[in-house]
Amino acid sequence: MQRLMHCLRNWWLICGWLAVASSVFAASQTDSVTVGYSSFAGAYGPLWISVEEQLGRKHGLELKATYAGRIRPHQLLASGEVSYVVATETGALSSHILGVKDQAIILTFINKVDSGIFSKAEIKSPEELRGKTIATGRPGAFADTMVRYVLRAKLGLVPDRDVKLLPMGEAALTFPALEKGIVEAASLTMPFNLLAKKMGFRELVDYDRAGVVYPYNTVTTLRQTPAKNPELTDKLLKSLIEGIHVFKTNKQKTIGVLKKYMRGAGDDILEETYEVTKAGLETVPIPSMEVVKTALEILSYQYPQAKQTDPSLIIDPSYVKKIEQSGFITSPYKK
Repeated sequence: MQRLMHCLRNWWLICGWLAVASSVFAASQTDSVTVGYSSFAGAYGPLWISVEEQLGRKHGLELKATYAGRIRPHQLLASGEVSYVVATETGALSSHILGVKDQAIILTFINKVDSGIFSKAEIKSPEELRGKTIATGRPGAFADTMVRYVLRAKLGLVPDRDVKLLPMGEAALTFPALEKGIVEAASLTMPFNLLAKKMGFRELVDYDRAGVVYPYNTVTTLRQTPAKNPELTDKLLKSLIEGIHVFKTNKQKTIGVLKKYMRGAGDDILEETYEVTKAGLETVPIPSMEVVKTALEILSYQYPQAKQTDPSLIIDPSYVKKIEQSGFITSPYKK
């Protein structure tokens, strides 16, 4: 009997040790998440830095990034292929406008639009675009939406009547079309707008100077994703916020990362990309209700129902606000 009691005591001790070990192992487990992104521009630098510098590891996160390619990044969300995307916010905005309200912006990197319409040198004014062809992004994508807005609201030209639009994709595709003379003008984002300037193409419209404000580069997810796993969302956002800090404070490291992803960009283009992007990056990247309202106004030229769309359903600033209130965002800049 005594021997039996001794065996039982040892068995309970082993069970207890296994329970403790199991809880410790669970606590030390690292989450893994893949973020989709839509372009090879400087605005995506904080994401790339977070991946390359493995900034998530201190938070228990293995962070990876995947290029969406010709698929809209927001389609990756809908398919479940990724849980978060970094992209311009036209996809989520247009989804809400059209009645699909499951996406939410949870962080905004940039509200500045460092892009514009460039043309052949012989086209000397925006009015001379009448009868010409502009290469734009995919139908409904940011570049397409912005060109349509600027033509109507700023230049008094009717898209597809006064000016022909040729949807081609991101700037990596529209720039060669301009360069080879396939089109007379193109919508270009960084760094291709910088290349165009250096090659003598004329900047007909600078969106920033035209007063355009837009949630240009954001983190978007399905609304239920952070609700189901707030800890994972917190880890991801902290990693990306640290990526912003590295971008703003470590030029050499940042340009090294940009060079890896923006293949073929010369040192002068990388230098200018860094400076322009740094100036536009939000230190405290809380999604802005006012900026989303402005974006809906821009989209109303394409989708009249945008005027009735509730902007409060499109953003969820609570996660970044909570991180800000903890002092996590500003404290590294004080060191």
